[in-house]
Amino acid sequence: MQYHLIALVAAIAMSLSACKDDPKPETGDGGVLDQVAASTMAEQAAEEAAAAAESAAAALPQPDPDKPLSGYPELTSGNQIMFLYVAASKLPPDYSELAERFSSEYRGTDDSFRRKDLLKAITPQLDQKIAEATASPYAWMEVEDASLRAYDFDRGGFPVGEFSGRGSRYFFDNPEYRIGWANPGQVDFAPVGDEAAARKIEAMRNAYGNTPRLKVYFFAQSADLSEQKVNALVTAVQIVDKSGRVLAEYRPGAGGAK
Repeated sequence: MQYHLIALVAAIAMSLSACKDDPKPETGDGGVLDQVAASTMAEQAAEEAAAAAESAAAALPQPDPDKPLSGYPELTSGNQIMFLYVAASKLPPDYSELAERFSSEYRGTDDSFRRKDLLKAITPQLDQKIAEATASPYAWMEVEDASLRAYDFDRGGFPVGEFSGRGSRYFFDNPEYRIGWANPGQVDFAPVGDEAAARKIEAMRNAYGNTPRLKVYFFAQSADLSEQKVNALVTAVQIVDKSGRVLAEYRPGAGGAK
């Protein structure tokens, strides 16, 4: 009896040892099914993330589709970006910081009493600028280095380098505040079906001193608090020459990234 018990224990030990020494996983249908399940879960996660991003974007303020482009003011200063940023951020204004950027007189004095008096005088102006940006978060800016790529005959238009990445722009008078495009993938291709216009733009691409420019119309949709950047939703784009003559115009989704 004892001999059989010892033999049984030895057999179990050998079996366990054999299992421990064999690190190779089982192969067969089980492994394939696990891979399929993992792939399916990854696809579901990607779809859920995309749906969440789409839902978050839909929850943001949206531009008025009927607002005429003639009602967009021109963006020519970093201070304009600053006020659009403050309005979009919904945060209480830091008047001292805003005055530092807005007023050269405030910025140029170290007299504490003088700064206090100036801040008191400047604050109503700052409030007015913020109120204007809140009431009308629209503007357009000219982009001289539009970086149009060669005409794409298959798609009938020009890839637009300005919207090929996630860069941002600023003005030298107030470079601390920037503007970045919120929907570059919807406007990174400019469809130009008119052959005469397409030929004109293509010829201008390498014309020194008169390369195509962009007039980018946008809506200040939100603020990136980590970069002091306005996330600007592009509502329309015009390709223009140096004199401002419109050669082509398109809207988001007219021929975006594919």
